[in-house]
Amino acid sequence: MAMEKVRKTGKDYRKEWREIQRSQKSLKAHVQQRLTDLVRKYPEMPLPDVVRNEWFDGMSAYGMIGYIEKIEEWSEERQGVRQLKME
Repeated sequence: MAMEKVRKTGKDYRKEWREIQRSQKSLKAHVQQRLTDLVRKYPEMPLPDVVRNEWFDGMSAYGMIGYIEKIEEWSEERQGVRQLKME
C-alpha cells in the first residue's frame, strides 16, 4: 500500500513561519547580549560608534556576529590565548 504524501496547508505554513520568526528573535537577542558583553569587557577595542554605544536595534544579527568574531580575534591576539572552537 502506497503512502499518500500529505500536503501542508496555509495554516501549517503560517505556523511554521511564526516558529522560525520566534527562533530568529531569540537568536538575535542572544547574539546582541554576547556583543554587549564583549563591548563592555574590552572598552579599549577600536570599534565604530554604533557598536561602542550599543545601538544595535538597526543592525542585523549577521552584522553583530561579524563584530563578535572581530572582537574575539582581537582578544586572542592580545592575550595570546586561543578559545576552544566547537566543531
